[in-house]
Amino acid sequence: MELKNKEKLIWEISSKIELPDPPDKNEVWERISQSMNILDDQLDRAQDSSASNSANWRLKGQLKFNLKGLLSFSFALILILPILYNTYLIDTVVTRIGENKTLQLADGSKVILNSESKISFDRDYNVEHRSLKLEGEAYFDISESNMPFIIETDHGKITVLGTVFNVYSRENGFEVGVNEGKIKVSNHDHTVQLEEGHFINVSSNFDNKDISKISFSEYPDWINQKFYCDRTSLADLCSEVERTFNIKIQFSKPSLKLITVSGVIEAVDLKTVLHTISLLTQHEFKLEGDTCTII
Repeated sequence: MELKNKEKLIWEISSKIELPDPPDKNEVWERISQSMNILDDQLDRAQDSSASNSANWRLKGQLKFNLKGLLSFSFALILILPILYNTYLIDTVVTRIGENKTLQLADGSKVILNSESKISFDRDYNVEHRSLKLEGEAYFDISESNMPFIIETDHGKITVLGTVFNVYSRENGFEVGVNEGKIKVSNHDHTVQLEEGHFINVSSNFDNKDISKISFSEYPDWINQKFYCDRTSLADLCSEVERTFNIKIQFSKPSLKLITVSGVIEAVDLKTVLHTISLLTQHEFKLEGDTCTII
């Protein structure tokens, strides 16, 4: 249901308000506690000086109670304000393990979100900016616009005008690959430009020497229901299998995690994946319920 004109105006005005980062809770509470202690001392002195006047004492006691309540309310408001901001002004899309989602943004751009991933963006997206935050992995098909499309991740920032590319940003690594067009990838120290058919896979620093050609014709593999491995550790491969099929994989020996795998694995169903891994690693597996043990 579309917002009425007044409601839309409220959203536009409120979305432009820049809220500061939430303060440290312990620090705020300590300041409020100090203020309350100072207030106690002042009111106690006032009580001693006017002990004979019961009406004044009752008034000061009431004032003391009201001020304490006001300070407590202020503390609660400081804590809840960022939550309200995220609830009403930020759109968030999340995928669970074993789940993919496709969504179309307000500018016509298409995003396919891989499992266990999240994107978030302001509700004024495509009004004054085209920016979003990504955690996990997503495939982007960006509509052309005069406004740059910006993806913020924990590892770096991607800037484009209109192109098709994939972004992987998780705790264990960062990768950006371009299917069409050009993009810029940057962190605080470096900026590199990727063209069609190139990708960069780095942990922290971006450099032209880190740019490689995409050797897999069906990149990115997860979009095409495949696992592409190029001397990939068995531990990393199994992490993607766990994320895709919502299972738990364990190893009978820690040394098995270090085995490297190369090749293309069809990821249409779990049993096919496990059988292929068994052939490539020369190790059997045992599947019990939603737990697989490589032996």
